Amino acid sequence: MDIKYSLKRSKKRKKTISLQIGSHSDITVYAPYFTPVAEISRFVEEKRNWIERTLRNQSRQMSVLKEKTYETGEEFYYLGRPYPLKAGFDPLENTGVLFRLDRFMLNCPDNGEMKKYYFTLWYQKKAKEHIPARVAHFSRELNLWPRGVRITSARSRWGSCSQDNSLAFSFRLIMAPPQVIDYVVVHELMHMRQKNHSSKFWRLVIEAMPDFTEHRRWLRKHQEMLKF
Repeated sequence: MDIKYSLKRSKKRKKTISLQIGSHSDITVYAPYFTPVAEISRFVEEKRNWIERTLRNQSRQMSVLKEKTYETGEEFYYLGRPYPLKAGFDPLENTGVLFRLDRFMLNCPDNGEMKKYYFTLWYQKKAKEHIPARVAHFSRELNLWPRGVRITSARSRWGSCSQDNSLAFSFRLIMAPPQVIDYVVVHELMHMRQKNHSSKFWRLVIEAMPDFTEHRRWLRKHQEMLKF
């Protein structure tokens, strides 16, 4: 692959060459004014693997953000990983979604709303199996016992804790990596002790999960991928 990029030279730069990939896959190289072209080309070539990996990830994210058509080959996330879909309709088989051999199988008439309904149903079922189990796990670890756990259809509020310490989580979280789900669970459990986002609250979170910032960052970066 021939890597095409824009070059910006600056007399203010002393020694360093840097590279940036924009949101539209545009590549910009920043270099000191008198840096030889050969040296810049060598720098870009050294970054080739990173560039190609980043461009692939951007392409995948853009395809996920497009409105779903539920056609064969489209990718859907489950526990942080994308899996391809094989779609079709056999009236003699059960209608709905199966996850088998690292792919989604959708048996449904060619109707967009019905396809979305069955996918939603499948994600809700998996969320109800996975998330309350993680709440129970961390409840034992932290000695925090909520009044109840609900799975909701919220599109942007991943979790919540009510005044009476009832917890709720969006079924869409099941698309995120397990560690990210755990972070949201711990986050809401800690609201049982502190009902705000004060520094005291974040100290409680970091005590329970020292690497929580990494998972929070993932959720912020990929949140649009968890919606459909």
